[in-house]
Amino acid sequence: MKEEMESLEISAVVNELKSLMGGYMQKIYRPNKKELLFRIHVPGVGKKMLIFRIGKALYLTEEDRDNPMRPGDFIMLIRKYIGNASITDIYQHEFDRVVVIELRKRKKFRLIFEVFGKGNLILDGEDKILLPYRSESWSHRELKKGETYKFPPQRLNPLNITREELIQVLDESDKDLVRTLAVDLNIGGKYSEEICSRLNIDKNSEEFMEYAEDIIEIINDLKKKVVDEDGLSPLIVRDKDGIVDAVPFPLSIYTEYEVEEADSYNKALDIAIPKPEEKIEKEQKEDSRLDRKLEQQKRAVGNLKESIVDNKNIAEIIYQNYKECEEALNTIHKARDSGNRDEIYEKLREKDDVIQINDKDEYIIISLEGVVDDEKIDENVKLDFRKDVNENAQKYYNKSKKSKKKLEGAKKAVKETKKQIEEGKAKKIERKTIEPTEKFWFDKYKWFISSENNIVIAGKDTKTNEEVVKKYMERDSRYAHAEAGGAPSVVVKNDNGIDEPSLLEACQYALIHSKEWKRGIASGQAYWVKPSQVSKTAEAGESLPTGAFVIRGKRNYIDNLPLEAFLIEIEYKNHRKIMCAPSLLLKNKDENLTGKKVRFIPGRKDQNEFAKEMSKHFEVPVQEIQNILPPGGVKIVDK
Repeated sequence: MKEEMESLEISAVVNELKSLMGGYMQKIYRPNKKELLFRIHVPGVGKKMLIFRIGKALYLTEEDRDNPMRPGDFIMLIRKYIGNASITDIYQHEFDRVVVIELRKRKKFRLIFEVFGKGNLILDGEDKILLPYRSESWSHRELKKGETYKFPPQRLNPLNITREELIQVLDESDKDLVRTLAVDLNIGGKYSEEICSRLNIDKNSEEFMEYAEDIIEIINDLKKKVVDEDGLSPLIVRDKDGIVDAVPFPLSIYTEYEVEEADSYNKALDIAIPKPEEKIEKEQKEDSRLDRKLEQQKRAVGNLKESIVDNKNIAEIIYQNYKECEEALNTIHKARDSGNRDEIYEKLREKDDVIQINDKDEYIIISLEGVVDDEKIDENVKLDFRKDVNENAQKYYNKSKKSKKKLEGAKKAVKETKKQIEEGKAKKIERKTIEPTEKFWFDKYKWFISSENNIVIAGKDTKTNEEVVKKYMERDSRYAHAEAGGAPSVVVKNDNGIDEPSLLEACQYALIHSKEWKRGIASGQAYWVKPSQVSKTAEAGESLPTGAFVIRGKRNYIDNLPLEAFLIEIEYKNHRKIMCAPSLLLKNKDENLTGKKVRFIPGRKDQNEFAKEMSKHFEVPVQEIQNILPPGGVKIVDK
C-alpha cells in the first residue's frame, strides 16, 4: 500500500487541486489522530473533501469520515478563522513537500501543509503564525504562534535545473547515481530509480557523467507531465498481494506490474492510500449500540449549540450593517428591474465585500463585520433577494430559536441514553493490565497545561523547585508562588502567549500544592512576578537553602483563590494524558475540556483511597494519579 507522497507527486496533486480555487471552506474536522478533513464547497460543482494525512499525503477523498463529538482546541480555533473563507490560490512551495492554500475573508490567510516528517499545518495571516497544529523549534525556524512563518531551508529544484547546474551536481557527488539523483538533485527515491531505469544503467553505478544530457531530457519530460494540464495519466499499481502504489503517469519501473487507470491522480491516491487503523478502545463499548447512539446524540447537541450561536451572530451583524445590506439588495432589485442586469452585477462584483451573486437561486453573499458580546466577528452572509434586510435577519433569528428548542430535547435524549448505559453495564469486572500514559519531559514535575495552552510546571520537592527555575524559566516565562508553607516554585512557559488566565491559574496551582490544602481552608493568596525579579543571590550575610529564591520588586498578589482542583483526561501531542489542574482552568476553558473529569476540594477522604478510585476511573496506574495530586485528603465535588 502507498504510505506517503514524494515531491513530484505533490506537484501533480496540486495541479489537480487548483480546481478548488473559487470554492469556500465550510468545515474542518479531525476524524482521527492521523487525519484532518476539510469540507469545501465549489460553486457549480458541489462538495469536495480534502484530506490531510498528517506528514504523509494531501489529496481529495470521496469517502467521508466519522467525525468525533469533541473537535478539540485546534479545530475550534481554526474554524473560527477560516469558516466560509474563499480559496484564492493553491500552490506547491518550490519543489518542497509543502502546499499552500491562500484564503480570503475580510483578511487574507494561508494554510500551509507540511507533508513531511511528523507533518504540520500552519494557519498564517498578517505576516505571522496564527495557529500551528504543533509548535516546533529548530535553529533556523520557529513554528510558534506569533512568529513569522519561514519555509524549510531551500533545496535544489530539479525541475528548474540547468545543464550547467546538473553537471556540477554530478561532478561533485561522491555517491552512486541513484543516491546522487535522490539526495543531491532532490528528485526523490522512486523517481531517481525511474531515471536510472530509463537510462538503462545500474542505479548503483558511480560512472555517470556521460549521461548528463539524457538526465536533463528525462527530467524535462517528468516536468512536462506534472505541469501540463493534460500531462497526467494516473495509475494504480498492483502486485499479487494488492495495491503497491499510485503514480501520476506510467513509470518504467512498474512495467512488470498490473496497472489500473484512474480518472484523476487524487482518485488514485484515495484508493491506494490505506485508511488509518482506529485505536481499539474498550471492545464492549465500541460494539455497543447504545454507545454509538450516544455518540450521535452528543454530536447533535454540539451542532445545535453551534447553530444557536452562529445564526444569532449573523442576525446581529446584519443589523449592525443594515445600510450596507440594504444598498446591496436595492442594487440587486434595480438590476433585475432594468435591462442592463449584467452590467450592474459586474460592478457589484467588483466590490471587496461582495463574494458571490447567484441570480438563479436569488441570493447574494457579502462579507460583513461586527461585534457580538465584545468579540469581533466577520462572516460571509447569504442574503435572500426576495426578502428585505429585516426579513433576512429574522430568518437567522428564527433558525437560532428553532435550534434552541431542539437542543432541550437533544439534551434529554443524551441523559436518558447515559442512564441506559449505566444500567446495562456488566457487573463482572474484567482483569486487565493498566498501562501508564505516554511520558513527557514535564512528568518529572507537577504540571498542567493552562487555558492558553502554556505548559506550567512546579517542583515536587526542594531539588525540583530549584530545577524548574534554573532549567526552564526563561525571559518570557512567569514565576508564581504562594507564601504558605510548602508552596512550590511554579514556572509558566511562554508557549502561546501569557495573559491573565494563565497567571491566575498558576497562582491557584501554587496555593493548591501548599500546606494550605491540608489545613482545609476554602481560599487563599498567591502571587506572580517576572523572571528578572527571581534571584538566587541572598542578602549580605545570609544564605539560601536549595529550592529557595529571593523575590525583589513588586509582587502581583491574587486574593481569594479557591482551593479546588480537578482531574481530567486530555490529549497532548496525539497521546492521552491525565492532568491535575486548578479549577480556574475550568472557568476559562470549560467548553473545550470535554474529557471525563473529577472536581475535588480539601476533605477527609484519604488521598491513597482517592488515588485508587481515580486509577479505576481513568484506567491508569495508581502511582500516576498519586504523582499529580495535592498534598492531603480530598472531597469529591462532582464527576
